[in-house]
Amino acid sequence: MPPSIKDQLDPIFRPRSIAVVGASNRQDRWGYETMTNVLNWSQFRGEVYPINPKDEFVHGLKAYKSVIEVPGPIDLAVIVVNASQVVDVFRQCAEKKVGGAVIITAGFAEVGTEGARLQDELVQLSRESGIRFVGPNCNGLWTSAVRLNLNFWNLVKPGAIAFISQSGTMGDYMFEVSEVKGYGFSKIVSSGNQASLEVCDYLEYLADDEDTKVVALYLEGVRDGRRFLKAARAAASRKPVLAYKVGRTEAGARAAATHTASLTGKTQLFDAACRQAGVQVCDDMLEMFDFADTLAHQPLPAGNRIGIASGGGGFCVVTAEACAKVGLEVPVLDERAQREVLGHVREFSPKPLNPLDLIARKSHLDYGAAIEILAKQDYIDGLIIMPPYGGFRHSSSLEAMQGLVECCTTIADIPRKYGKPVLAFSRPDFRKTATGEILSRGQIPFYESPETCARAMKVLCSYAEYRRSR
Repeated sequence: MPPSIKDQLDPIFRPRSIAVVGASNRQDRWGYETMTNVLNWSQFRGEVYPINPKDEFVHGLKAYKSVIEVPGPIDLAVIVVNASQVVDVFRQCAEKKVGGAVIITAGFAEVGTEGARLQDELVQLSRESGIRFVGPNCNGLWTSAVRLNLNFWNLVKPGAIAFISQSGTMGDYMFEVSEVKGYGFSKIVSSGNQASLEVCDYLEYLADDEDTKVVALYLEGVRDGRRFLKAARAAASRKPVLAYKVGRTEAGARAAATHTASLTGKTQLFDAACRQAGVQVCDDMLEMFDFADTLAHQPLPAGNRIGIASGGGGFCVVTAEACAKVGLEVPVLDERAQREVLGHVREFSPKPLNPLDLIARKSHLDYGAAIEILAKQDYIDGLIIMPPYGGFRHSSSLEAMQGLVECCTTIADIPRKYGKPVLAFSRPDFRKTATGEILSRGQIPFYESPETCARAMKVLCSYAEYRRSR
């Protein structure tokens, strides 16, 4: 029997030893950056073998002239030599029986006929040897399974999101954005030209990857649409899959062809097929990561009926309208629930119909209690809220500070206690406050606009509906 996708890709994502072919002591070489990432910005505990035919030592480690000379087994070869040398290096990897490879080098099918010929040779060698490879023309990868970083000049936070990107630059940028927001990753792959391993292979592997809860894709093209949908459907039946697809315009399609030699398809057909396969198609790449983090940590709603609460009426109005625009319902609270809420607001408070305008709440404790009343209703499936503002100031009484902590704790407990998602609108710096940290214990995500809150909730509802239909 042919090896499973797990057996083929485990040497890449779970290597015990790696060889960096083209490792260099010269700072102007990519092999220098790769070795720096492995040694300084990874927490990899396996063997590292620099391959350099001229230097005896590279970054303080004994170097070898070729992978053939390495005394021990090599699970993963990272290749950063010139394009003209890559085929010969890959032959040596086949002779050494290397487990897998990452070919960072560019200069293949994306540049013209001669590059395409070299890439075809690599693919043929891969088939003959059984060595699968990432790339070529890629930036490398990160895998939390062994804390190996081949790409980023920083330590990567382990987490639940796997990100497969056909663009190395966009992958780098999205990593930086996600780093600011505190998102963590199980895998980050710059897939490049996808000569051996393509998005379908990664989907098949990640569907069963225990470290991954959500898969996010940046796609410039799909080689085999039928296989992609089959792999996406299988993965989405187990965990959320999100996609951001470029090439939707003539200019974008032309750029994709010269970037990673990708052929794009018709946008409407792609979107419709993705919806059938359970893939959540995103129109904004930044939002895709926000949604991915939410799907990784919030429970799926039982329906699309949303409760809204805020310390002011403007948020209520904007959020209710944003929910309606994306097809979410905002049901009116029944009389019993209204009476419960009235016990926590002053007599001049707006009528608590849903949204709840809690500007006249009696205290922080009452704010949290009113939001919990929303969560308890069996006809409310998820909540979008404005968190309680007000920090711990020198002028604050002990009672007020305790009330604020208890309010935030009440809200943070809602997803676990009621099995309903809670999304919050806040300014960017709120997550760094003490109250923001308390809410983060419930892994409640913060968004910077009511509209983004509504779209994130819609993605949760859409994926939940897909899972219920399976």
